[in-house]
This record gives sequence, structure tokens and C-alpha cells, in this order.
Amino acid sequence: MKITTTPSFRRTPAPSALPSGESVNWSDFALDRHQPGSGYSYFQGSHKELLELVAQNWEQRRPGVGRDNLSEVVVVPMPSARFVTTTVEVQPDQALSAQLFQRRPGEEPFVKVVASGKPQPAAFAQVVLYSHETLSKNKEESRRADWEVVSLVASPVENEPMDPVTMMRNMRGKAGGTQVNYTTEQLLDSIDFWSRHAKVS
Repeated sequence: MKITTTPSFRRTPAPSALPSGESVNWSDFALDRHQPGSGYSYFQGSHKELLELVAQNWEQRRPGVGRDNLSEVVVVPMPSARFVTTTVEVQPDQALSAQLFQRRPGEEPFVKVVASGKPQPAAFAQVVLYSHETLSKNKEESRRADWEVVSLVASPVENEPMDPVTMMRNMRGKAGGTQVNYTTEQLLDSIDFWSRHAKVS
């Protein structure tokens, strides 16, 4: 079986300043992942515009899932305009397919179920950022910035759960994961949601 990987769209944007006086930039991982045709949410604007939106909404940030502070991983809520989701609620006649997927070299491949069809409009959006210190623990920092954009989450529902495979990778400290523990409720919410939804390929 062929292993599908995320195509590379990498560019090198300039860092932006945050109200806190810190710097923010895109991670190489996010640059590769959050683009049209990648199967993940993306932003219909420039890299610079996304960083400016992060700065504008920085004071509304909250700890990432499984975190209890604002020093490691933060989630910044964003206006949903210009964000595009790839999430669909699976219907009885929905065409589904499975593929062996690898996010990037060095990470374990896993089975990923994808759907055909038109994704639901984005009603909610948020940007997940990791601190330089957190990324450097696994030598995953991309560039010299205090914070790096790691994930864009655009969804038809508020607080779309993280994929359970990603949660497992984080909890077990696997390659590509950042060590964190989730509650049983958070894991169950993830399994429940993604048993009824899929990403459009």
C-alpha cells in the first residue's frame, strides 16, 4: 500500500510582533500542512495576514488542550472569515476511503479515513501555537521566534476535538508528538466526534 504524505508548500515568511513583545512565525510543519489540497484547514490570505490576525487576537488566547498555563501551547480564537474547513459530517451515502498516511518522515504512518464531497463552511476558527521552548524539547523548532503557528483549526462546530491519533501520539511521546496528558472525557469527545466526521481528501 502506498503511503500518502503531506505535500510540501514551504516558504519562509518574516516573523511578526505580538502585543506581549514576543515574536511569532509559522512553523515549517504548518506551512506544509495548511494549504489548499492538503486535506487540512487553511487560511485564504497571506502568511503575514495570518500572523497579524494572531497578534490582534493574542489577548484572547487560552491554554491548549491538556495544558494548564499560557507558556507552552496556546489557542488563539480567530474570526472565521477567510478560513476554510475540510470537515464533513459523514452521511449514509458518503463515499469514504482509507489510506496509509504519514505526516512527515520519521513519524509512524497510520490509517486515515477520508471522505469525498463538499466540506461544511467554517463557523469557528482558531490557531494553535507552540512556544519555542516547548518545540525545542524535541528539536522541532523551525526558526527563531518565541511562538510558532503549528495548527489552523477551522470547523463547522465550536472547539472541534483533536484527532484521537494525534492525542495518542502526544500522550505516548511518540515522534511528532509533544508530551501531554488528556482527560478521559477529552479522549471520549475526540473518539465520539471523529466517529461521525471525516476530512475531505
